[in-house]
Amino acid sequence: MHYQRLPKGHFALSVVYLITGASIAASMVFSLLLFLSLEQGLLMKLMFGGLALVFEVGKFYIWYEMGERVSRRDSIGAAKALCFYAVLAGLSIAGSVGGINAATNTLLEGDAVKAAEVQSYTDKIAGLDREIEINEQAAQAYIDMKRIANGMTNMLERNAELRARQDELRRERDQVAITSQSSLMGLMSSLADGLGWPLSRVQFGIVAALSILLDFFAAFFIALLGDEIRFRRSQKKPPLPVASDDSKEETPAMPVRPDYYHEVVNKLQAGELRCAKGAVSRMLEKPLEEVEDIFHWLLQDGIVYRKPNRHFAVKSS
Repeated sequence: MHYQRLPKGHFALSVVYLITGASIAASMVFSLLLFLSLEQGLLMKLMFGGLALVFEVGKFYIWYEMGERVSRRDSIGAAKALCFYAVLAGLSIAGSVGGINAATNTLLEGDAVKAAEVQSYTDKIAGLDREIEINEQAAQAYIDMKRIANGMTNMLERNAELRARQDELRRERDQVAITSQSSLMGLMSSLADGLGWPLSRVQFGIVAALSILLDFFAAFFIALLGDEIRFRRSQKKPPLPVASDDSKEETPAMPVRPDYYHEVVNKLQAGELRCAKGAVSRMLEKPLEEVEDIFHWLLQDGIVYRKPNRHFAVKSS
């Protein structure tokens, strides 16, 4: 079955444009996070931010231009564009690594704060355990001194309050622990445990993989759009010029050959008549002016041909 390519529909193009724009915007944001962190002054932030945007826009346009040069079979121009793209893509990936790494560090810091909060609750609960234990030891002393009525009541009431406080702290700690770890932190912790790597190495690997994937994801859809644009351009054929009725020239009708013309043709092809104007003129008893027309018709009909010496000869059948 022969495959016939058709232009993409509006829905497909809308999805492609949406994904391309989102990936380019994400790459720009991560590059901006890196470049803006290089300087604290407002003017320099604006300059570095503009530089990051120029690099990002230029990088994706160079990728599109490389596709144009490949379609024109300009291998040298495509190689130059590829080298230029590789340089800008390296800068963009570095910017994305820095931006994503900063974002993951923020998440890790938030997780560390929550972990410290959970540990604080655990320490408070442990302190209350120690106080309860001390109270139980004091109660045992009152029992040994047979002063249960005087001291035991206060100790039991205090321990009941401490245990109620422990239950409240445990509920608060459990509530913090439920939201303490983000999904990214859970993923990195699981990979670190499974691979036996330190958490910092796992973090760098995930960040680098996401940055490279983001850059090449955007490049793929840029190339897809470029190919679609070139395909649509090739489908647009210029309209054929329509000739007006006034410009049409009527084909002149072929003049009717006289009866003696066919007699001349038969004799020439049979070899009974020499292929010369004089011989034909003598046979027909007509002037050379009319014989000129006869040889003109013979040339048109392909009966004779003109030799280099300007004489005529009958074509062999």
